[in-house]
Amino acid sequence: MGDGREIFEFVLNGSEILAGFSTKEAGNLALHVGDEVKNVEQNRKNLCDFLGLDELKFMTQTHSSIVKILKNKDDKLGECDAVITALRGIGICVMVADCSPILLYDRKSGVISAIHAGRAGVVSKIVTKTIALMQSEFGSQSSDIEAFVGVNIKGSCYEIGALYLGEFNKYKNGLNFDINLALKDEFESLGVTKFHFDKRCSHCDERFYSYRREKNTGRFAGVIALRG
Repeated sequence: MGDGREIFEFVLNGSEILAGFSTKEAGNLALHVGDEVKNVEQNRKNLCDFLGLDELKFMTQTHSSIVKILKNKDDKLGECDAVITALRGIGICVMVADCSPILLYDRKSGVISAIHAGRAGVVSKIVTKTIALMQSEFGSQSSDIEAFVGVNIKGSCYEIGALYLGEFNKYKNGLNFDINLALKDEFESLGVTKFHFDKRCSHCDERFYSYRREKNTGRFAGVIALRG
């Protein structure tokens, strides 16, 4: 595994917080794509050990708009597509292979979130729902939240054909959907000004898993944690 830089790319790495995204070099982190369970669990353990965390928590993602709060270290997340926590030493994870992995950090309130935002999540405004819960349950202010959107499929590669997206149809360019432009506008409408988008495309960059490129493929992950 070397020094780990080839398996995980940090966007935050300080005394209080770590956040970033794994690559294919970390191996497949998903249990639902046909790989041997023991191999996936070993990949997860390797990543957890490299990050120096007590545990990694994974959602059962279903392209829903369900947001959960992780209150206790022993809790299971179950089905949801966004998770919020103020626990320390626990990495909350979002798995993707073209969808948008979004990590949120409110330094002032000491709360973090991981969000799975594919087309369905974006159209159902899962980011808005997550931030609303951060505000109501933890006192977050939009201006204090920093957002990181990891490698995802870019508009020029994301063809959805004639699918009608309601108010989000304005983010279609011909047959393609610009998911990052939709997210950018959502952040701005919420008053989140500190947002960062990875410029790489998962479909084009073979260092990352891509469902559209490979069909039967693994998942990489966004991970964020408050250090213990």
